[in-house]
Amino acid sequence: MKIKISKRFVKDTQSITDQRILAKIRQILVDAKTSRSLLELSNLSQMSGHPNFYRIKFDYRYRIGIYFGGENMEFF
Repeated sequence: MKIKISKRFVKDTQSITDQRILAKIRQILVDAKTSRSLLELSNLSQMSGHPNFYRIKFDYRYRIGIYFGGENMEFF
């Protein structure tokens, strides 16, 4: 799968200082790169009202937004 990371995603992750959270984000990106379908990603749920938008929830305060269009996956 092709992955695109938005500038906003990079900016938001640069403000995180907790290394445990950053390690989880890295692992999610690696898993997304090696996965062949969305079903292989854990904690993924579709956002209601938006057909191609998903989110991955981890920790109690962090979410990653994902747009999936065919072979392309964009993190925002």
